Formats: sequence, structure tokens, C-alpha cells
Amino acid sequence: MHSVKQLCMANRLKLILNLLLLFCLVACSRNTNISPLLKEAEGYMNERPDSALLLLDSITHREDMSKEQNALWCLLYTQAQDKNRIEHTSDSLIQIAVNYYEKTDREDRKMLAYYYCGNVFYDLNDALQAQDYYLKAYKVGKNLDEPYWLGRLCANLGTLYIYQELYQPALDFQKEAAGYFLQDEDTVSLSMALRNIARIYVCENQLNSAITYYSKALPYTSGSHALYISNELADAYGRVGEYGKGVFYARQASALTQTTDDSCLVSLTLGDLFLKQRIIDSAYHYLSFCRRSTNVYTLKDTYHSLSQLEKYRGNLQTCLFFLEQYETLRDSVEKQTYKESLSRLQNMYDYQHVEKEKESYRQEADRKTNYLYRFLGITFFFLLLVVCIVFYLFKEKKKKEEQLNQSLRLQEQKYRDSQQYLAERNATIAELSRKAEVADDLKMQLDMMLEVVNKKIAGDTSGSIGCTQTFFTSDIYEGICKEWKKLDCEQWLEIVKWIDHVLYPNFTYKIKMVYPSISEVELQVCCLTKLDIPVSRIAVLLSMTSQAVSLNRKRLYKKLTQQEGTAKDFDKCISSL
Repeated sequence: MHSVKQLCMANRLKLILNLLLLFCLVACSRNTNISPLLKEAEGYMNERPDSALLLLDSITHREDMSKEQNALWCLLYTQAQDKNRIEHTSDSLIQIAVNYYEKTDREDRKMLAYYYCGNVFYDLNDALQAQDYYLKAYKVGKNLDEPYWLGRLCANLGTLYIYQELYQPALDFQKEAAGYFLQDEDTVSLSMALRNIARIYVCENQLNSAITYYSKALPYTSGSHALYISNELADAYGRVGEYGKGVFYARQASALTQTTDDSCLVSLTLGDLFLKQRIIDSAYHYLSFCRRSTNVYTLKDTYHSLSQLEKYRGNLQTCLFFLEQYETLRDSVEKQTYKESLSRLQNMYDYQHVEKEKESYRQEADRKTNYLYRFLGITFFFLLLVVCIVFYLFKEKKKKEEQLNQSLRLQEQKYRDSQQYLAERNATIAELSRKAEVADDLKMQLDMMLEVVNKKIAGDTSGSIGCTQTFFTSDIYEGICKEWKKLDCEQWLEIVKWIDHVLYPNFTYKIKMVYPSISEVELQVCCLTKLDIPVSRIAVLLSMTSQAVSLNRKRLYKKLTQQEGTAKDFDKCISSL
């Protein structure tokens, strides 16, 4: 019965382990299959963004993704939507990518996450949030060699600044964008950047500069963009009074029109040019055609020009009619512009309000964090104090116990010593008597030896003095002081022999004992200084400058004494050895 139960338990355990293994295999297979799909979708992104979006939509079980895979999926999905011109309605996906890549060192991914987050907020009509993320992407992208993305970032920032009527920063960013597009050989984007620069100059009434940039943009432009740039260039020429060039570019634009509204837009430019030249019939022909437009801005300007034309003709009643139409449309446009301005102001207020709330929350969080740190610090201090007190009391208790044990051991030892005291005293007395006799014998022997040594010392001293005098009158000393141009190995060995064996016994040995790692040059400086050779002569013998010798003496003093000192301190130290 017992063996049957064990068999059942073993079978259950085996089943559980198999299920766990199967679960791990499924999870791993899902996790493994996702990475190639993401890589494939990223490869499709530029040429076939619709295929990339379908591929990303086919990935299910996002809950099984790793954080890195999920962040990449969110980034690529937002990018695919953007490239397929699908308007963004929420920033929830791209924020996942932003929050992940902000904590990594993948600067390229971080820049893309910031860029597409800016695009999302642009679609959500939150210009300030979009601008904030574009600036973050621009700051990261400046450290990367990515002219394609930097050009788009600068162009988008320039556009946002134009909306805020901040023309100087808008101009700077658009010019920088044009430089990046030229570097990347992206002619379409380059033409748009040059056109935007020209429009900024028009807003600032710098028409000659605007004409220059419109002219630069035209060679890179085709299709409908060429129509609008040619028409705007024609208008700019009309404003500076060069009507012939204006008509030329307006007719170029007219040849590119495809819709009625485009034809009306170009006809308005032609009508204004002819009106400024007082060619009334041609102006009336083109301006009358403009009344077919469905664009409220085109109609507004058309009625204003028609009122001026009728005023020249002297038809005041018709002029008033057109003026009324113009005022009505202008009120409509102003209301729309006013609503847009209010919307921008509201967005700005909301953004600033949110930022203030964020800052308030940050300050509150910092304040609470500081309180927490203080509380933890005080708590840790008191805990440490309690531990120290407990440890001190424990040590004191152990110390008292040790003292008590030692006292008991001493008492026991005294008791043991008292029983042997008499025997030891007698033995000590006998030993002292024997040592006294030995000491007397030793004293006699020492006296005799001292007398012999004194005699020998007297003889050695007279010999040493003679040897010293011999050295200072020798050719070696003469060579050291005057004749030798440089100290060679044989001469150095002779000097060492005289110093160590005759003049100053074991001098070099003493130096090496104090400073074991001394170099040969440093030892030569020590020996020559010991012989009282002048610094200038030492410099000649060692092929050095006098300053170098003095510096070596100063360093040697520190190495020999472990103290700071001068070259003279070194000389005194050497003379004392």
C-alpha cells in the first residue's frame, strides 16, 4: 500500500514537471519568434510601411513580450501609423517606448521615441508638448550622425515656432534643416525647407530674401509643390514692384494647376499683378474667375481686389457690394483665427498648468523623500547608538568576568608558589653565589682584554690618519678635483674602495641600508658629497648641470630622512654618516 502511494506521488510530480517544462517551452518560443518579426517590420518601415503595420498587427500575446520587445513594438507601431498617415489619437503606446529608452544607452532609439512622441502630440493639437519632445530628440540627435532625422526635427521645430509667430528661432531651425537635407540629398524635403524660410521672410516683410529662397527652392521642386512655390514667388515679385517677373512665374504656376481651387489661387495672383499695373480688363478677367473658389481665404482676397478694381472704374455701388462681401468673409476668417488663437492659448495654459502641477508634485515628492531620509537617518543613528551601548555593556561584562577569573588564577598561583618558596629561595641563594664567582672571573678577563684593545686602537689610529693623508695627496683625489672630465667605471670603483675601506668604513653599505633602491648616480652624488667635492665639479664628473645636482641632493635628503629639506640639509646628513 505504501509503495502504491509513493508511485502515485511520483507520477503526479512527473506530470507537474512536464507541464512546467511545456509552459516554459511555449513562452520561450513566443518570446523567440517575436524578435525576428520586429526586425522584419523595421526593415519594411521605409519602403513598405503598410506591410510593416500589417506585420506588427499580426503579433499577438504582447503580455509575453519582454520589456525591450514591448518598447520596440510600441515605437515601430507608432512609426508605421505615422508613415501610413494615420492620425494619432493617443500617446499611450509611444510613452511606453519613451519611458523605456530614457533609461537605456540606445541613443538612436531614444531619439526616435522622442521624435514620434512629438508627432503624436502634434496630431493631438498640443503644440507645446510636441515642441518639448522635438527639442529632446534634437538634443539627443546632435550627438548622432543622422542628417535624415535631424533635418525633420529641425523642420518640425521651425514649423511650430512659425505657428507661435517666433520667426527668428523658426528661421534658425529651418536653415539648419535645409543644411541637413542637403547633406542627406533629400531634394523634396530641401525644397520644403527653403520654401518655409522664404515664407518666414515674407512674414517679416523681407521680400528680397524671400525671393532668393523661393528661387533656390524651385529647382528642387516638382508637381503641386512647384505650383505653390511659383505662385508665392510671383506674389513676392509683385510686392516689390517687379510685375513682369511676377507674371512670368504666375503663368508657370498656371500651367501646373489641376483643380479649380488651384486655378483660382493663381488667377488671384495674376489679377493682383494686372491690377497693380492698371491693366483693368485683364485684372477683372482673372479676379472674376476667382469667385468660383471654395477656399474662404482666396474668396476674401478676391473680393478685396475686386472692390479696389471697381473703385478705379468709378463704380462705387459695385465697390461697396464687394467690400461688404470682403468684410463678411474677413469676419469669418478672423473668427476662425480667433478660435485657433484661443485654442493655442488654452493649450499653452493647460501645458503650463500641467507643468506647474508636475513641478509641485516633484517638490512635494522631494520634500517627502527628504523627510524619509531624515527619519531613516535618525532611526539608523539611534539604532547604531543602541548597538554601541549594548556592545559596550557586553564588553564591560566580559572584562569584569575576565578580571575576576584572573584574580582567582592569581590567588591560586600564589597558593602554589607559597609551598615552593623555601626550596626556591635556597636554590636561588646558591645560584647567586655561583654567579658572583663567575662574574669576578669575567671582570678580570675583561680588564685584560680592554688593555690589549686600547693598545691596538692606538696603533690603528695612527695608521688610519696616514692612509687618509695618502688619499688626499693621491692622483685619484687630484683627478676628482681637477683632471677628470667624466667619472668612468674603474675610477668609480677606486673611489668606493678608498671610501668604504679607508676613509669612511662601510659608508656605501650604510647608505644602502637606509635607502635600498638607491641608483648608482645617486650613490655617486652621496660619495662625492662625502668627499666634500664642490657641486660644480660633481656636475662635470657626472655629466649633469649644477641645478640637476642640487635637485638630486634635495630629493636624496627626502628619501634618506623621509622629510622635506634643502641641499645643505643633505650635505649635513651625509657628513654625519
